[in-house]
Amino acid sequence: MENIKKIMAIVGVIAIAALLLGFVTNPSNEGNEKYLTVKVMEAQGAALGSFMIIVDENGNQETIVLEKLAAKKDPFVNNAIKINKTVNSIGEKGYKLVAQSGGNDQFCLTTTYTFVKK
Repeated sequence: MENIKKIMAIVGVIAIAALLLGFVTNPSNEGNEKYLTVKVMEAQGAALGSFMIIVDENGNQETIVLEKLAAKKDPFVNNAIKINKTVNSIGEKGYKLVAQSGGNDQFCLTTTYTFVKK
């Protein structure tokens, strides 16, 4: 029983140390990060078109038109190809993907990609 308590104490110390190390940042890079954001809106119906907005670290914006979603598979595939090419081209420009999130309702799919300049 005493050995189990010692093991649990060691595991607890390791877990706390790992948690604290997760919050440590490299001070030499702190505040120097440059971010690029890609917001993808894929809509169904006539009210809202489907598009991708790219905003770089300087605030420059680019809009790429996508196909509206439909009951058939083609728009999904074509949009996925265009989004993939865009994400790859951003990576080739020296950015690394650091976060991705998405959501949807019955009419619209939204995805946000956040990149940091390497």
